[in-house]
Amino acid sequence: MNVARKKKKKQLKNEAVYIDPYPDMDGDFAFIAGYTSGCAPYGVIWENVGIDSELPFEEKVRLYMDQMNDQADTLSLDDVEELPFD
Repeated sequence: MNVARKKKKKQLKNEAVYIDPYPDMDGDFAFIAGYTSGCAPYGVIWENVGIDSELPFEEKVRLYMDQMNDQADTLSLDDVEELPFD
């Protein structure tokens, strides 16, 4: 292996890898359902879930996750209707 390849391999090894923890959210959308052919996102905006869009992103995510956890905690099997098929 030549010196340039070793140096590049070592450089790549030392670089931090960023993984987006919320790939389905951004500053405008609480949930990104998809993207148009022109690469514009579409989905549910923060206001639609009752969260002020002017808040910092981390605060919006925290509030949204709290909402989701509260909803999951209140659902029970009694809330589910029987399916009309076997």
